[in-house]
Amino acid sequence: MRKHPNLEYIIVLGAHVEGTRLTLALLERTRRALQYLEENPDTKAVLSGGKGEGEAITEAQAMCNYLTEHGITRDRLILEEKSTSTTENLRFSLALIGLDHSVGVVTNNFHVFRGTAIGRKCGCKEIYPIPSRYRSWRLLIYIPREILAIIKDKIMGNM
Repeated sequence: MRKHPNLEYIIVLGAHVEGTRLTLALLERTRRALQYLEENPDTKAVLSGGKGEGEAITEAQAMCNYLTEHGITRDRLILEEKSTSTTENLRFSLALIGLDHSVGVVTNNFHVFRGTAIGRKCGCKEIYPIPSRYRSWRLLIYIPREILAIIKDKIMGNM
């Protein structure tokens, strides 16, 4: 796996929160973000994700809580709390920081291709995948769903 150290920003894509608890997919993304931020102390993170059904707080706030509880200072974290899709995650996050930065997209391994491709389509030239692992039987659902999402986003012009 290629490493991309010292990026100016990472964008951590949201996933469902159960009440205030990170689901496995979001926990793995947030753990990967924590690892990257610990290894790259000058990098800032955009935590991207609004509040959906069954969520007591935004996905961004849930990630922020985890990261600050694990030693990341709040001034390194930017919350994007309006998005409800991968395309909105990237569009809104890039609008907050601008397009002229080196950016990593942190998401689960099965999702990182689409996330990076959408970020590139949004106009970010220097964007890199930062995959987190995801091990669950749910991959049997998520991988076919991701393939359909790639086809849909290609048709819709999002990537």
